[in-house]
Amino acid sequence: MKTLLMSTCTHALSDMEFVFPISEILSKNEHDLVHFEDCDKRLMSKYDKIIICGTSMQDFSYIDNLPFFEELLSNFEGPILGICSGMQILSLIFGASGLVDNTEVGFVEIKTLIPNKLFKGNFQGYNLHNCSVNECDTFKVLAKSENSIQAVKHKFKEIYGISFHPEVRNQEVVRNFLKI
Repeated sequence: MKTLLMSTCTHALSDMEFVFPISEILSKNEHDLVHFEDCDKRLMSKYDKIIICGTSMQDFSYIDNLPFFEELLSNFEGPILGICSGMQILSLIFGASGLVDNTEVGFVEIKTLIPNKLFKGNFQGYNLHNCSVNECDTFKVLAKSENSIQAVKHKFKEIYGISFHPEVRNQEVVRNFLKI
C-alpha cells in the first residue's frame, strides 16, 4: 500500500508544521510527499490512499484551486483523508455550500456522534483554523466540538475529513486511516 501525502501549503516553511509531522507518523509506511500543484491523474494512479494536509491560517490559496482538486480527486477510488484545509477542500468539491467563519485555536473537546474507523469516544483535538464546514447532504457528521463540525465521512465512499490536527495529539487517527 502506498500513500500520497499532499501538501496544500503555499510556503515551504508551513510544510514543517503541517506536513512533515504527518510524514513522520507515516514513516514506517511507504509514502511520497507531493505539493498539490505537482499532482495529476497519472501520478495519482500510483497511490492507494491520499492524505491532504492542512496549511497555515493565513493561507487560502487552496480555495482558488477547487476546480483543480475536483478534477484530480472526483474519480479517485481509494480512501482519502483531508485534514483542516483538506477537509474544507473535500467538503466543497463534494457538495458543501460554503465555509463558515469560525476561528478556533487550541485544544477543544470533541464529541463523537457516530462510531467510525478513525477514532472512538470523546477526546481533545488541536484546532488551528479560521473556517469550518457546513453540514452537507453528501457527508455524515462523525464528531463536533461546541463551535464546529470536527469530522465527516462521505456517505458512500471512504472519504474522511477532520478539522482538528491529528499530528499534535491524535496520531492514532492517521494510523487508523492507514488500516482502511
